[in-house]
Amino acid sequence: ELSPPSKEVSVTTSSLDAIDPAVASAQINSGPDNSGSATPGITNGGGQTPIGKPERVKVKDVQPTMVDLSWKAPEGDAEVAGYNIYYNGDEIASTKKNRFTIKRLSPGTTYTYTIRAFGVGDELSPPSKEISVTTSSLDATDSAEPSV
Repeated sequence: ELSPPSKEVSVTTSSLDAIDPAVASAQINSGPDNSGSATPGITNGGGQTPIGKPERVKVKDVQPTMVDLSWKAPEGDAEVAGYNIYYNGDEIASTKKNRFTIKRLSPGTTYTYTIRAFGVGDELSPPSKEISVTTSSLDATDSAEPSV
């Protein structure tokens, strides 16, 4: 006779970019009567509803040294606690709103950003689509010293 299956088997990854966070861990639970029948289930590590990615990331304003980004909240039932903003894959800021102004940029430079939502349990959504924006150049009259 076979013994009942294990209560839980977890598989995790240290890189959320390597695997969808919705399947970062997998559980196999024994049946309710311990008969040995197993019911597979997929969770995102804590049983929370997976968070969808932010949608429609767009530039609301661009100046020589700043960019104002906005996005639509993810669809679904997952509770979003906030958003992380990434520049070339590195997290640069967090916000609770679906809009963020990035300052102290260089004029005439192209920047690429993505946004990820995070939940109350710190679970991360997949990244949004990348958005690339080029800051405007300084006008020649803006950089000239005033004449006396």
